[in-house]
Amino acid sequence: MTSDVLSTEAPEAQAETDGRHVRGDRTRQALLEAAFSEIYEQGFRSARLNEIVARAGCTKGSLYHHFPDKHALGLAAADEFIGAYIREVWIEPLGEAADPLAAIRAIIERHAEGGVGVDPRFGCPYQNLSQELSGIDAGFQEIFTGLFERWRNAVADALTRGQTAGAVRRDIDPQCVATLIVASHQGVVSMIKATQDLDVGHAAATAFFGYLESLRP
Repeated sequence: MTSDVLSTEAPEAQAETDGRHVRGDRTRQALLEAAFSEIYEQGFRSARLNEIVARAGCTKGSLYHHFPDKHALGLAAADEFIGAYIREVWIEPLGEAADPLAAIRAIIERHAEGGVGVDPRFGCPYQNLSQELSGIDAGFQEIFTGLFERWRNAVADALTRGQTAGAVRRDIDPQCVATLIVASHQGVVSMIKATQDLDVGHAAATAFFGYLESLRP
């Protein structure tokens, strides 16, 4: 009798446990998405937990079940969503590119046209948060440094492959050029935010494309 009871209840108990895990994962993801949106629009220090839980459709109890405090929530949101932005917009396209200079141009064109989900009213999320927090918060500093290294290395690796394939000049230093590309991109995005004018991006892109072509053999 006991074994029969166990054999019928165990799958139900497991299903209930699995259901709680799924709901918990969904709640955590909703909190991360809401936190990122709030931080992107308001900045980390001005982000409001009440607004985050309202956006996520949950309670503060749920928030504190998944994250001990606002700082931990902000770190997780920055790492996940800014990391995804850099990976999807830069790293993945460059990793698949036969012609890295053409791929970089295509990425810049998407930015100039506002096609990567960056709202010119709010600017680049990486830039906004790094400028707000890098000098005063070691946790965020570590995340931003790691993201920058992955970003720059993806560009440098693509340029190195281009050199091997004969598509990029061999006399350039891929790491130095990659640093310039990332820094130039961030500077232009900053000016688009400051002026609220996408034409700034178009003008900068035109000049930048000339520089990219100068990197060809």
